[in-house]
Amino acid sequence: MATTPSTTKKTTSSSAAKTTAKATVKKPVAAKVAAPKKAVAAAPKKPAAPTKTAAPKKPAAKRATVAKSTLTPEQRYRMVAEAAYYIAERHGFLGDQAQDWIAAEAQIAALLSKK
Repeated sequence: MATTPSTTKKTTSSSAAKTTAKATVKKPVAAKVAAPKKAVAAAPKKPAAPTKTAAPKKPAAKRATVAKSTLTPEQRYRMVAEAAYYIAERHGFLGDQAQDWIAAEAQIAALLSKK
């Protein structure tokens, strides 16, 4: 009975040695070659739609240099209101609001008549 365990140890140790020996040996790997693609039968083509020519692009208008020649009444009103505010601010908000508004309308009319 004593001989049996020693023989099994030898077999296991030798099989372990064989396993490590196999793991260290590397096989050369062949490079993969891509298979040529097969030509697919072309489906019958429909006649192409007529191509549209693009309209020539207009240069973008600059806001600072080009202004609209016509203002809506609301835009003009807001310009006058803003100008009246700054006139009243110069006077410390003391004085007549109607006079500030009239002065602002005169400034805006002069500004718009230059354009």
